[in-house]
Amino acid sequence: MPNTTPIRNKRGWLAVCLMFAALAALPAQSAPPPGHPGLTPSPRQMAEFHLLQKRYDEAIKSFTAILQTDGADSYTFRGLVNAYRGAHRQAGGEAYLKKYLRQFPDSSPALYGLGYLYYLENRDEEAERHLRLALAADPKNALALNNLGAALARKKAFAEAVRAVKKAIALDPGELMFYRNLKMIYDAMHLPLRFAGEFEAYQKNGPPEIAAGYGKALATAFRQQGFRFFSEGNLDDAIKSFKNLVSIYRKINHPSGIVAGLFSLGLLYEEKGDRGQAMAYYRDVLKLSPNHIQARQKLRSGQQTP
Repeated sequence: MPNTTPIRNKRGWLAVCLMFAALAALPAQSAPPPGHPGLTPSPRQMAEFHLLQKRYDEAIKSFTAILQTDGADSYTFRGLVNAYRGAHRQAGGEAYLKKYLRQFPDSSPALYGLGYLYYLENRDEEAERHLRLALAADPKNALALNNLGAALARKKAFAEAVRAVKKAIALDPGELMFYRNLKMIYDAMHLPLRFAGEFEAYQKNGPPEIAAGYGKALATAFRQQGFRFFSEGNLDDAIKSFKNLVSIYRKINHPSGIVAGLFSLGLLYEEKGDRGQAMAYYRDVLKLSPNHIQARQKLRSGQQTP
């Protein structure tokens, strides 16, 4: 029977959520806040910062300014589309992209941007057509390949969807959204074990960068599973999920993920009432990260408890 101990320490779990949210945001948060001492953000960073802060009109202006220079890559168009969508101005975004394409009809990034907008609007036929046009203009447009995979999966053309996303991964093995998309496609195919099997194969045979991408996607899935179990009051299965997460991060040698997972396990064992096990995990955190303030505070408070 699962342990369904009532949740007592809401603040402790909030710390877990905040820690993982911060870790998850690091790759995407390329822009420091304006005025950050010693750093001058690039135009792209400023645009991404406005988008992150949900200042959508400013983000639209910033991305548009980049496109008027020499920065017309697919990520800029992706950001522009997300900004228009956040501002609920999709029609304006579509009009802008069509105007851009009249001037640059063979722009693979712009064709991708319009395809991405149509995909978000569930205009599937138009999305697929423009994504294929983007790839005809540039077969190495990894974002277009990934988005085409998502569009094909939506109509259950799974075999082609998998091929498209795997091509995207081969072109840009450091882009984590591609692995998450591949996992979602396998889940939609009712083949949840295939992704884990491919991870193990890459672990053995490489390349290590692709193994790391698979591993991070798996760890994210275990984290989400752990949060769900916790919200249901099922501490035992939440603990199992986070142990699996730590195991994955150890396999790909991802130190910050290991530290965050170990600290989370400490908090979960505190919730369960097993202070000894919790303190052991906090000590493990400090072995890997001696300056971890929260773990040190937890150990200090544990030593003061009679």
